[in-house]
Amino acid sequence: MKQKPNLKTMTILFRTHQAIESLVKKDVRNYQLTVNEFAALEVLYHKGKMPVQSMCQAVLIPNSSMTYVLDKLEEKGYINRIQDADDKRTFYVDLSEKGHIKADEIFPNHYKVMENVFEILTNEEKQTLNALLKKLGYHAIDMEDL
Repeated sequence: MKQKPNLKTMTILFRTHQAIESLVKKDVRNYQLTVNEFAALEVLYHKGKMPVQSMCQAVLIPNSSMTYVLDKLEEKGYINRIQDADDKRTFYVDLSEKGHIKADEIFPNHYKVMENVFEILTNEEKQTLNALLKKLGYHAIDMEDL
């Protein structure tokens, strides 16, 4: 029986996601980090000090999981948590000196790995892929209300 085009597209998308995710996980393990720890370090590296809630939104993990991730990063000495002076319920997270050193070490190497993954695509193909994935993603979000 021939597969329907939409199912074939979904299968290709899922398999591509799995292949890239597997590569990312393998690369991240080289730095003795989990994918969530890596993602939290990356957002701090690029955006600097931020509230925990903003990190949850940026990294796309729930607050309860983020607390665990931050506990692990703090144990490793990579982050500092700072309580807001005015609102005691709010905590900010920032890279420690050790965290900056670690980030400076790992992110250039990780970016090279990711560049190698996407080098097969031309810039035009990357732009087209980005536009199509955004279009599909936003449409799927709109459909959640149905």
